[in-house]
Amino acid sequence: MEVPESYPRGVPISIKYPEMPVYEFLRNSARKFPDRDAVIYLDATHSYATLWEQIECFAANLTGMGIKNGDRVALLLPNTPQFILAYNAVLLCGATVVALNPLQSVEEIERQTTVTDSKLLIILDRLLEKLPDKHPELIIAEAAYYVPSRLRALSRVKYRIKRPTGSHRFEDLITGTKLTGYPEINPTEDVAVILFTSGTTGQPKGVMLTHYSQVANALQSYHWLRGWGYSSKPQPAGYPVILCAMPFFHSYGLVVMNEAVSFGCTMALIPNPTAEDIIKVTEKHQVTHFPLIPRLIREVVEHPQVEKHDLTSLTTCSSGGAHIPVPLMKQFEKLCGARMYQGYGLTESGPTVAATPVEGDPVYESTGLPYPDTEVKIMDLQLGEIELKAGEKGEIIVRGPQLMKGYLDDPETTSKVMKEGWLYTGDIGYRDPRGYLYIIGRKNERIVAAGHTVWPTLVEEVLAGHSDVVHAVAFGVPDPLRCNTDIRAIVVPREGVDRASLEKKLLALCRDHLEEYEIPTKIIFRDSLPLTLLGKVDRKKVIEEIDAMIERLIQGEDIPEEYR
Repeated sequence: MEVPESYPRGVPISIKYPEMPVYEFLRNSARKFPDRDAVIYLDATHSYATLWEQIECFAANLTGMGIKNGDRVALLLPNTPQFILAYNAVLLCGATVVALNPLQSVEEIERQTTVTDSKLLIILDRLLEKLPDKHPELIIAEAAYYVPSRLRALSRVKYRIKRPTGSHRFEDLITGTKLTGYPEINPTEDVAVILFTSGTTGQPKGVMLTHYSQVANALQSYHWLRGWGYSSKPQPAGYPVILCAMPFFHSYGLVVMNEAVSFGCTMALIPNPTAEDIIKVTEKHQVTHFPLIPRLIREVVEHPQVEKHDLTSLTTCSSGGAHIPVPLMKQFEKLCGARMYQGYGLTESGPTVAATPVEGDPVYESTGLPYPDTEVKIMDLQLGEIELKAGEKGEIIVRGPQLMKGYLDDPETTSKVMKEGWLYTGDIGYRDPRGYLYIIGRKNERIVAAGHTVWPTLVEEVLAGHSDVVHAVAFGVPDPLRCNTDIRAIVVPREGVDRASLEKKLLALCRDHLEEYEIPTKIIFRDSLPLTLLGKVDRKKVIEEIDAMIERLIQGEDIPEEYR
């Protein structure tokens, strides 16, 4: 395969992926680095050898409880050692992990355990208020079990949690006899994990990712960094220490965990990430790699005490999940001397399919070049059959070993998005002459105003580029009298900013960077907007509210003046 001129130095364009179960990553690291710290959790450390021994015992106990090949086990756990143990032990049994988001409603948690026919639910004791009335057999993990003994004692005094009758203690299941005779796994066919989409464009769908797809994506990410051991400056521990603030129950956090384990990295776990915790953990444990989302990067950069802390142990910071303003990336690099890069992907694609290089001149505006063994095309928006040239905007389709097997129990929807090995992402973008990918919006977010297509993401990026804007969302409002659609925007400004003055500045900014038909006719200010798990504005919720307002206006009801 010919290597494009723009392809990053030292990154293979193709990789030989081992057909092995995902748990082999941790098993191999326990053999190679038995005494190395696998996790740091609230200052307590636990070695790879210790974790693997507990995984083998836990898997034996799960097997004794009847868990076997093809069964599904749900995890309702944040970034704690128990997630890493449970995830690998379930896979060691030949079963599938169903990773649940603790932030969703009790009703949605019940729906997801039901549609997956989960045989067990492993839940953190602090999350028992999220337990549905109808639930599988329970294993309850103590939140403070893996913290230093002093904190564990304090926690047990403060939190006297009553466990449901008939439930099992996680901590009772990580000792005893180890599993022998691992069940047979077909890595290319057997599903390792089911992750649910965010539901921002409909009801959350279960995405099935095989062992092979997860192994492939972890190794693609590993090689993109030319191996996690590569660094533009010395690593204090002699090997990477990875900040694990992105939740493991999300595809972004899960691939970070898999690739960190694959190289025997130390994972600094933060179950409830705040800027203050991220800063303190990074300094104290000399974290080297920083996979985050734009919201957390901004909060770190703007933290009032950040200048008093030393973050120079960082070598790279990856951003994903949402657009990140270029000035913010440059601010972060100046703060810690680390290289910022960003990636592109979605749950259905494993998740990552492209990223910007970590060497050479940065291309801040782009989401990068395709990963090894990954193809990206831009297709026409009418039929989706004509590949477009560089610079032309269309739907992004991708093909590679990391793609999902399909949607759970939904072959019809699967066939609509996966055609001849290609995943039709629903994202709109283009590639420049060097092959760099740029994202401009979602196919179903397209607005037609004054006879032109308007992608709200482009409007939002201009607005969010102003230093006094925290969040922005653009949308279309039909004007029946003029048979037209107006572009409107909602903006969350920084606290204390004069809103009237800011509106004038934002409209002037839009006139400088947007076409006339893309400029908002009105900007509405709010104190907050609903956000997704990855810190993006939850467009679905915003549009539902706007649609309700429009309906009320059509019916002649009174609505706030700014929405007229």
